[in-house]
Amino acid sequence: MNSKKQFLKYVQYWPWFLVSFILFTAAAYYYLGAVSPTYETTALINIDKMNEKDSEIISTDKVKTDKEEDLEKEKVFITSNDFLSKLVSDLKLNINYFEKGLIANKVVADIPFVFKTHISNDSLSKVTYNIKVTEDGFIVNESVTDRLSLIRNNTIYDISGIPFSIELTSKAKKNLSSYLDKEYVVTLEPTEMAVKNLKFNLNIASDENLKTNLSLSHTGTNPIQSKKILKRIIKSLDEDIVANKQKKLGKTVEYLDQRIAAFTKEKDSIESVKESYLRNNNIYVLDQYIVSKTNDKTTKTANSLLNDRLISLTNFAISDIRKSGYSTPLGTDYNLEIPSLNQLLVNYNSSLIESELILQRAQKNNPAYVSLMAQLKVQKQTILNTLGDYLNQLNQTKIVNRIEQSNAISEAQSIPTKNKELGNINNDLSLKEETYSALLQRREEAILNGAVLDSNLSILDFPQTNYAAISPKPKPFMLGAILFSFLLPFGFVYVKLKMDSKIHTQEDLTGQLADIPFLGNIPEIDSNEKLDNSATSRSLIAEATRTLFSNISYLLPHDKDQKGKVVLFTSSIQGEGKSFCAFHNAVTIGNLNKKVLLIGADLRNPQLHDYYNVQKSIPGLSDFLYDNTKNWKNFLVKKTDFSGNLDVLFSGEIPPNPTQLLTNSNLETLLEEAKSFYDFIIIDSAPVQVVSDTLNFSYLADVTVYVAKSNFSDKEMLLQLNDFIKKGQLKNVGVVINGINKKSIYGYNYTYQEKKVKVPWFKRSMAFNN
Repeated sequence: MNSKKQFLKYVQYWPWFLVSFILFTAAAYYYLGAVSPTYETTALINIDKMNEKDSEIISTDKVKTDKEEDLEKEKVFITSNDFLSKLVSDLKLNINYFEKGLIANKVVADIPFVFKTHISNDSLSKVTYNIKVTEDGFIVNESVTDRLSLIRNNTIYDISGIPFSIELTSKAKKNLSSYLDKEYVVTLEPTEMAVKNLKFNLNIASDENLKTNLSLSHTGTNPIQSKKILKRIIKSLDEDIVANKQKKLGKTVEYLDQRIAAFTKEKDSIESVKESYLRNNNIYVLDQYIVSKTNDKTTKTANSLLNDRLISLTNFAISDIRKSGYSTPLGTDYNLEIPSLNQLLVNYNSSLIESELILQRAQKNNPAYVSLMAQLKVQKQTILNTLGDYLNQLNQTKIVNRIEQSNAISEAQSIPTKNKELGNINNDLSLKEETYSALLQRREEAILNGAVLDSNLSILDFPQTNYAAISPKPKPFMLGAILFSFLLPFGFVYVKLKMDSKIHTQEDLTGQLADIPFLGNIPEIDSNEKLDNSATSRSLIAEATRTLFSNISYLLPHDKDQKGKVVLFTSSIQGEGKSFCAFHNAVTIGNLNKKVLLIGADLRNPQLHDYYNVQKSIPGLSDFLYDNTKNWKNFLVKKTDFSGNLDVLFSGEIPPNPTQLLTNSNLETLLEEAKSFYDFIIIDSAPVQVVSDTLNFSYLADVTVYVAKSNFSDKEMLLQLNDFIKKGQLKNVGVVINGINKKSIYGYNYTYQEKKVKVPWFKRSMAFNN
């Protein structure tokens, strides 16, 4: 894309840009002076929530998160409708005063009167009053109903049917002349609407780094009112913090009293449970209880083991005695705790020795020996009976020992459980006692905090206004106006160019006509230049047609017979200048010492007559086509004013059937004869998109010159030219643009004529002296 040409397309509309620039900058400058600028008023406060933890029952410092430490609760409080409604009511923000302006009403601080509404703010409707101060009072005009009222003669003016009273300020009463004939605007609105406006203009934000800092800002056209709003917000927030603390401390003390009473009962209940537990388990001192039960378990176990050992010894003694005969003495070392057993054993052994002595002196049938053996049996049985009784006694003791041992072990094993249960009771009791002491301490602290209660809100930056207006900002607003002053006409021009479907220059043909040569531009000329196309002329039309002929020559076929060449001029529709181009091209070729025949083949709307100032009824081509017995040469017109080598065959009288005439063989016969006499035959034909006349004989042409007119021909019309070429209806086609602006060709008004160069006066004087 050629940026210079694109730029030149827009530069030609420079008056639009200039007018738009002047209008927009003037309007922006006037607007900045007429409207009230919007300013931002800010304040910074700090709320230290660490002070509030003194009254907390349970401290949560270790689990406190960043989200919990921010000031979201305070933000919600400030932006709540209840809080803002009270603020609107206290500061009367639903009544706004302005000085009437042409574009916009301007906020002014010096208002000579005040309003006092007679009804509640919620009952007010949105209404505007125009008020003019006069010597007699006020002229009040309601904008909705356009009702006009005049109030006079009173210090306080009560207006019937209007929900307010109006009163002059003390300053206005002293200097009434300063306010005469000035017009003011007062707007009333319900509280709900005023709250919405206030919430929209109010911004509350916490510091990202220090979350205890809270930034307050209010945007508005009245900085004094903005400061009042922020001061009232800070004051109300401070009062709310103190009130919340008092309420919280009161609830804390009340809650602590309830918990202290409850814990007293719970502590007494646990002590009773401990007492019952000790009594039911026969525990007086836990340590002594543990020692006693441990010793009892040891003793019972030892007794059981000893009894088992005696049973084993008794069984061994019984078995040993039963196995022994009457010839072997019984042992006396069984270690049994039976006092009579040893004596029985001694007596048995004595009797056994005595029997052995008798047997040595006598036979076994000796009566003394027999008597003694019977005594031995009795003694042995007595010993066994004694051991059996002792064994039965030991077995009974064993059963008792097992029971006692089991109970002792069970009681010993229950010591950890009882120790744990008693420990849990002691722990509960200890926890209750500690909590009870902590509650008593917290209660005393809460009472002391209530006695010295103070707010934890501190003001870091008092409300202050940045008088660099945030809306409208003068520099950006002016720059925006200047930018828009160029964008608006640029947009119009852009749309105009985009929607423009006309052909202007050669670039517009790109993409429309594929592989079709461009033959040149024919400039737009006035009537004085139209016929200035002589052999020596250096006018634009002469040079342009010479260039056109030179480009046409490249398209001409090079035949050996050297016959004349036929050049057909046509266009899409009427008015594109094909006759103009055909005529001047014929004149140019004639001035190059070439024999030229110009034929007017547009039998429906001939135009060549205008260049020769003859009647359209003059005999010509149609007469010959209708009757070929006539000699077409007799119809030729020669006028040496243009070129001595140029002959013209006009179209003749307009026939009723031009298509039939042009399709018969007479035209071909004429052209074949003319080729022998002329170097070039230029045919001015009818438009191809209007009628089919030209397409019927276009095959006879060596070159077809398709004429389009700048700022007139439509691009879509040229698209059909491709169809004509593809179908073979037109051959060897080249395109020329007619009526093109001179600046579009050369960039400025350029001619080949020599111009006198103005010599500076000092050079002229030097030349004169020489």
